[in-house]
Amino acid sequence: MKLLKPLAVLFVITLAFTACKNDKKEPVEANETVVKTAPEKVKKVKKELTVEEKEQLNSVMSKLMITGETKTFASALVSTGLTDMLSKNKGPYTIFAPTTIAFDSLDIEKKREILNPKNKEKLSALLKNHIVEGKVSSSELLQKSKGSSNTLKTLGGKTFTVAKQGSDLVITDGNGAKAVLGKSDIEGSNGVVHVIDEVLFLN
Repeated sequence: MKLLKPLAVLFVITLAFTACKNDKKEPVEANETVVKTAPEKVKKVKKELTVEEKEQLNSVMSKLMITGETKTFASALVSTGLTDMLSKNKGPYTIFAPTTIAFDSLDIEKKREILNPKNKEKLSALLKNHIVEGKVSSSELLQKSKGSSNTLKTLGGKTFTVAKQGSDLVITDGNGAKAVLGKSDIEGSNGVVHVIDEVLFLN
């Protein structure tokens, strides 16, 4: 009997251990394929302008387009296809740009004639006669007005003179028409713009 009691206790312990072992749950493996990721933000990359593009943005053509007084002149340049010359070419150029008021003050028939798309070649010649090859500042114009060499030749083949009258610098074309220099020395990457108050070389 004494021997049976320890055997009985040992049997009970063995059963209990076996039951506990069978109750252990198998570990649950994590599904590694399910991965939560934050949405990627699309970053806008600013395009770096080339040297050529920067020069075009700062060209005399661009200056004419953003200068309020010269928008009609700029529009005429666009219609005649002269924009590439004044935006892409190195030049330099000096432009004597009549104001929009100067164009508006023309006789109605004359204005229709020069701005008529059918007269593209005539308008192109007129515009070129307001452009000089080379960069001439207002101070250089003043110096010219004091000397004997006071003429400038235009891209259209015409010449005009520069003279000082009172406090004004006056441009006179071959027909005797005069224009006063207004806003001046509007610098561009390929030249300079001077604003004048009259349209020249109409005849």
